[in-house]
Amino acid sequence: MIEQTIYFKCRPSQLLNLENFLLTLLFIPVVILMDRMLMEHELAFFLPAKLAFYANRLPEYLSVLVLLNLTWQILKVYCTRYEIDPGELRHYSGILSRKHEYIELYRIKDFEVRRPFIYRLFGLGNLVLYTSDKTTPVLHLYAIPNPEEKYTILRGLVELNRKEKHVFEVD
Repeated sequence: MIEQTIYFKCRPSQLLNLENFLLTLLFIPVVILMDRMLMEHELAFFLPAKLAFYANRLPEYLSVLVLLNLTWQILKVYCTRYEIDPGELRHYSGILSRKHEYIELYRIKDFEVRRPFIYRLFGLGNLVLYTSDKTTPVLHLYAIPNPEEKYTILRGLVELNRKEKHVFEVD
């Protein structure tokens, strides 16, 4: 029997949120311009006083919403974790409600390493696992460091598990 050691733990990189970071940065000048326009043009002529008060604060409300969205996306990536031990792959995700997925290693059928250009600049990549698991036929490990190294470790463990459990694939 193989001793129960964890071969690797990893989390996705916050580079997954690059799009959200860039959109937030682009949103800042828009909010500043909107605020200036609302200050220059009094809305009291067009709207009732109470509604004009809230309309003048629209840039602040939008800023709070954008920052809440960015915080949520950062937390979503931060709360995702992958672990591999000799018998199974564990995928933990979720912020308020946690989801734990367990995939037996002998169920993994095929692997694919994808390295988009921006990820390659930072030594990251995606590892795609094709499994015979009914609940998770395809599992994506997004933006993980050294995906080729993780692939090599995982492939060796999958082969070892298949031999140990006498599992053979018939095409």
